[in-house]
Amino acid sequence: MKKTFVFDLDGTLLNSEVRISPKTYQALKKLKEEDHLIIIASGRMYASTMYVVENFLPFLKGNVIISSYNGGYIVDHNEKVVFEKGVSKESTVKCIKFLRDLNIHRHIYINDKLISEIDDKEIRDYSKHSFVDYELVDNLIAEIENSSHPTLKILAIGEPDKIDLVKKLAENEFQGEFNLMKSWNTYLDFIPYGVSKGNSLKIISKMYNLDPNTLYVFGDSENDIDMLELTKNSFAMGNATEDVKKVANYLLQSNDEDGVAYAIEKILADDLDNVNI
Repeated sequence: MKKTFVFDLDGTLLNSEVRISPKTYQALKKLKEEDHLIIIASGRMYASTMYVVENFLPFLKGNVIISSYNGGYIVDHNEKVVFEKGVSKESTVKCIKFLRDLNIHRHIYINDKLISEIDDKEIRDYSKHSFVDYELVDNLIAEIENSSHPTLKILAIGEPDKIDLVKKLAENEFQGEFNLMKSWNTYLDFIPYGVSKGNSLKIISKMYNLDPNTLYVFGDSENDIDMLELTKNSFAMGNATEDVKKVANYLLQSNDEDGVAYAIEKILADDLDNVNI
């Protein structure tokens, strides 16, 4: 019987070196060979997610559904955009002013491009991590106001304590305007209100006539929680945050210990009783 697998990238499929291990590669190849449906659900931009597919999992190209920007941009297995939701210009401009006032790194994503107004260590490190070049502009607000495309996401980067403070302040400032998600303890995603990985899986499930509760879902971070809550087959990585471990029904080895590959082997052998570490 064909199954549907949903994988987060960073901290889940990707190890600490931002690579796919040989064991994980072989496990995913087996899923593809057995014709199971594979969905990648990432906070990364689409271009960055596709870089991972094309360079680390080339056998999935043209055979994977991608939910990028934490669910704001969905591309089906034929590489056709089937859902896109951005933030209003008014809210985006307000957010940039808010982050400037807090003196924290911010950058935006428009038309699947990574754009910053400051050439700092944060954007250089992020660009390297995401395998995508960045564009430098004089003024993000002018870029937002002059664009014919919506802003898909705003990202703030800072020390964990500062990010927690920014999140708390933003929750008061932007009620009903953004969904706020930490994808790392140093990254705070400002995504359109109502957008999330869980909601994107509901959209995909309707398109492909899937029962969300039968999905096999893997994650490690706060932005994975609402998709893990959709199914009884929810798997938290050993490196996951405590909040993620609490909602998942299964706990695996970490992303550096081939937790995903181990789980896939057990699932295909119908041996879920022996998955937990």
